Amino acid sequence: MKATYEYAAAINWGKRKYECFDAFAKVADIFTLCDGANSCKSSGKLATELAHLFSEKASFLDSETIDREHAISRIVMDIHETYTLKKNPGASTLLSLSILEDSYEMVSIGDSYGKVFMHKLDGGWEETCSIPRDIDYKGYPWQLIGSDVFELVHYHRFNRDQMACVFLMSDGVGDFIKNSDITRLLNKNILEKFDQTNLQDIVYSLLNISEDRGSKDDKSICLVFIEKNE
Repeated sequence: MKATYEYAAAINWGKRKYECFDAFAKVADIFTLCDGANSCKSSGKLATELAHLFSEKASFLDSETIDREHAISRIVMDIHETYTLKKNPGASTLLSLSILEDSYEMVSIGDSYGKVFMHKLDGGWEETCSIPRDIDYKGYPWQLIGSDVFELVHYHRFNRDQMACVFLMSDGVGDFIKNSDITRLLNKNILEKFDQTNLQDIVYSLLNISEDRGSKDDKSICLVFIEKNE
């Protein structure tokens, strides 16, 4: 039996840039956030389709699959090839969290922010992992699904031996907040038990911080609290 989780999300806060908005999908125990690239006006539409398509395809993957990294990478590559063969305009990032029975996994392509914070044995919260971001020396994403440049899928898997908070954030939020902002809010709002209200308060607080610090981009967050597997 899967350990329980709670989540809260806020998608597309702020002003949309043309049709290059963010998109979010939850299918079964899979959460996917996509951020349409500003280089093409139709990227928001592609992001919306991509978030749902990836989540649905990943949900059919057998949880007992031995090499899940390869299987998930194949799903992403197949979707990308379909878009490029159709010469579908637009491109998008992809950041996804899948909750399994005794673990959880994250997949990322592009410059969105995936962060994992775990509850320490002596109390409090700390960041334990930050998923690599595909950015070049100018700070631009160097690979996107549907673009001419796409080479690899970032994949990370975590055991459920500690309580965890996983943040999926578009760059409209992630570029403007610090880890200290997150740990302060986690330590303030949650000790050992989360509920949906606690999580939503944290989400709104981070959105407001990024807005106050000058973010003009679309702002999206999905926050998932995962209980440890007893």
